Amino acid sequence: MLRPGFTLVELMIVVAILGIVATVAIPTYSGYVDTARQGQARQNAASLELALESYYLQNNTYVAGSWDPDGTRTLETGALGWEPEGEEITHTYQVTAGDCGDIALCYDLTVTDEDGHTIIDQDDS
Repeated sequence: MLRPGFTLVELMIVVAILGIVATVAIPTYSGYVDTARQGQARQNAASLELALESYYLQNNTYVAGSWDPDGTRTLETGALGWEPEGEEITHTYQVTAGDCGDIALCYDLTVTDEDGHTIIDQDDS
């Protein structure tokens, strides 16, 4: 008498198919997440540049500082009052004196990801 159900071979085939789909889908999904995070970092960098330029127009100097997701947030708590937007911020933003050597005249904006790779390195001289 045959009992209704699946054989072991049928279950193994289904598991193999799910494994193949997962090996294709997971890296693709991770790539989309990384691309979205980089886009958010670029948008936040543009917002930071606007805040720096606005501060410069009011005070005739730029302001140096950094914003790190792990704690250092001088751009947020200092005179600039800037913080990045987004749900899960994983990038570090740093403003230092640019090539001219004086933060009052120019700045260098650097954005790095959680692995330490530079996403944006922009000099405003």
